[in-house]
Amino acid sequence: MGTEIEEIYKDYSEIIESPIEMTEANSPLVIFEGQFTLKSKSQEIVIDGRIQFDWFPDSGASFSGVPNIDVFETDKLFKGIDDFEVLIDGLCFGKGLFTSTSMGPDFFIRGILSQQAIKGDKSIPVQKLWFAIPNLRDFMGIPVKKVHDKGVYCSKNRLILENDSFKILIDKCYNYKELKQSLESKGGYIIQYAGELYSKKGSILFDEVQDLFHCLDTFLSFLNGRRTAALFIHGMFENETVWCDYTDYYVDTYKSVFSWPQKHSIDGINELWQKFSELWKDSDDKNFLISAIHWYVEANSSSGFTEGSIIMAQTALELVYNWLIIEHKKILIGKDSENISAANKIRLLLSNLNIDYKVPLSFDKLQSFIDESKDIIDAPDAVVQIRNAIVHSQEEKRKKLSSIHYKVKAEALGLCVWYIEMSLLNILNFDNIYYNRCIRGLFTSNSKQLVPWSKKEIKQKPSP
Repeated sequence: MGTEIEEIYKDYSEIIESPIEMTEANSPLVIFEGQFTLKSKSQEIVIDGRIQFDWFPDSGASFSGVPNIDVFETDKLFKGIDDFEVLIDGLCFGKGLFTSTSMGPDFFIRGILSQQAIKGDKSIPVQKLWFAIPNLRDFMGIPVKKVHDKGVYCSKNRLILENDSFKILIDKCYNYKELKQSLESKGGYIIQYAGELYSKKGSILFDEVQDLFHCLDTFLSFLNGRRTAALFIHGMFENETVWCDYTDYYVDTYKSVFSWPQKHSIDGINELWQKFSELWKDSDDKNFLISAIHWYVEANSSSGFTEGSIIMAQTALELVYNWLIIEHKKILIGKDSENISAANKIRLLLSNLNIDYKVPLSFDKLQSFIDESKDIIDAPDAVVQIRNAIVHSQEEKRKKLSSIHYKVKAEALGLCVWYIEMSLLNILNFDNIYYNRCIRGLFTSNSKQLVPWSKKEIKQKPSP
């Protein structure tokens, strides 16, 4: 029976296993156990202990152990060795800082890695990169299989991102559901995806890796609605690990947020990646993408609560307006581009996206706020006036802000974040279906819509 099952799934690719396995959220990872060296210009201290990656209280690599010096020579640790390297097997793992010492029956020291943490010889070119991704939302993609003792597991777990230079395979862990339950119950972090990256132009040098993964991390964060990143990147040569990067690239702790991509389809995602990675090649465009997605993620996560997030969202809209309308499309030139009001900037942006100025029907509190106001005419005007009431400290503005219901502010924030999503998707030439956060019944068939500028039609399922 097992042979028959394997024959059925013989054409399916094997699932990529994560280089780091986590079954419970926030489980520490042991990087090295044994003797390692702390080296400064003036001295070397051998430590018998452990180096591990912790998630809390701060994420990153740390070290602890017993030094080969007498307890009464402890001051050596803090004299002339403030700036030191941590060496594993004679190779530099990274720069270290002491955090504490413990005296008494057991003499113990602790410290952290302050910058990059690379185990192995990063000077050797590699053939592929193998990595893990924590806290990434659920996607259903291309089918893959996992053969085990009880049979064959098969599921639509793979996302493929490919451009002229690289091919990236990202597979959801086969036990994603259990991992997500652990993350939801404990918070923090857990590995949920594994990936492999291949160069189409030969071997990969370590110096290329940081910018390459900065691009990928920023893109995935836009899909995710929260920051995520490729971690524990292994440089592989002939299926052997040459080096591994244990640097704590920034990942947001778990929080349930809305994000725009479909759950059951990855249509259009690879084309989105191709445009994104093409823009990334230009330094000005790269800086724009980094800043715009930073403000988008902050606003989407309500990092500054509702009021602070409205300010962040309008900062993103101002950035998009300048990059798209003024600098690239040159719709306005000279003083006119500077003197235009904030509401008119948003209107001009929406016009370019084929979005009208009305409040979405589901945002009835925001519409009531407009109807009850004497001087607000449409949605762009409403969000700008709410933002002004938050930012400006005059007595009149403070009174106005205190009179605005919290649900009005929440809907204004949701509308601004939607404007940002549509702007970025338009810039990236996305022409497909997404989840519209402004529709009642999120993640239902009603909220699955084509982007406003699309000329396509959604295919309707035949009636039963």
